[in-house]
Amino acid sequence: MRVSILGDLFVTNEVLQRAFEDCFADSGLEFQYNYLTDTWPVTPVMKTDEISEFVGDDNELCELIVDTEIILTHTAPISKKVISAAKNLKIVGAARGGPTNINWNACTSRGIPVLYAPGRNSGAVAEFAIGLMLAQSRSITRSHMSLMLEKKWRGDLYVYDAVGNELGSSVVGLVGLGAIGGKVAKLLKAFGAKVLVYDPYLKNNPSMSSGYELVELETLLRNSDFISLHARLTAETEGIIGADEISRMKPGVYIINTARGELIDHGALYEALKDRRIAGAALDIFESEPPPEDSPLFTLENVTATTHLGGASIQAAEIGAKVLCNGIHEYMILKKPAQYCVNPEVYRKKG
Repeated sequence: MRVSILGDLFVTNEVLQRAFEDCFADSGLEFQYNYLTDTWPVTPVMKTDEISEFVGDDNELCELIVDTEIILTHTAPISKKVISAAKNLKIVGAARGGPTNINWNACTSRGIPVLYAPGRNSGAVAEFAIGLMLAQSRSITRSHMSLMLEKKWRGDLYVYDAVGNELGSSVVGLVGLGAIGGKVAKLLKAFGAKVLVYDPYLKNNPSMSSGYELVELETLLRNSDFISLHARLTAETEGIIGADEISRMKPGVYIINTARGELIDHGALYEALKDRRIAGAALDIFESEPPPEDSPLFTLENVTATTHLGGASIQAAEIGAKVLCNGIHEYMILKKPAQYCVNPEVYRKKG
């Protein structure tokens, strides 16, 4: 059986193959491998009208996967052209939470399941979000930049009016309590913070927010010292934090975003930061990536900015590969529907 392993510089071919072979060690099957590596995350992701968040050339893939039965990837462009070229393809999967680099419809029309690995980086992003809260509110970033780049000792950052609150004495509002938001909430409780949660999807399942205060967005905006975004990007959540929402926030609030740039109106955010209507922001994602060189972001001192690093950990790469390969094993060896499949209708067709 031929397997194409299409890794990148984060979820590498070695990580994917090791997870695959661990899952299929007792299967009795023999595998032949093809390999290709794209250059994400050094090369930013691309987007077409068909697929998004990919890196690489689908024409190059078409030559590689002609006899392939299984495709394992992370960011390779699995377009309709690629799927059409893989005449023997039985299953395709991406070791990531949102396999937008795969044309689901083209796979569905051929009865090919598309598997993925939701929550694989939830621990990494949750820890990173806490790190951003501390880095921004406790001036870790500003102090480091001044000392290391300018050799300037910032004693002024110890002045009462300049220092921030400890998390243990803060109210932290979480917009979204999914896999990542839930882990952030648990970490915050360990610090002793009071946690407010806005997540309309929990209204019918309040037990998921046990230990936290489930509130409306208005209440969260007015009472939080930190507001951390963990919602999925949907038509309802796009621009959920805009000028009106910012105007209703508590003075001195910090905004943390490790989710999606489109959740925030960045023009309104930058104006509020410039005018000090909010104390600061810590951003791991932006309106475009990388931000344009003339972005007002680069003129602001009260911002901690990172290059979409929230999900970057050894565990995130390995968990993604393991979850994906477990799903392939479920489908191909155990002959049952894989748990994480974006087009489960293919199971019904086969049944």
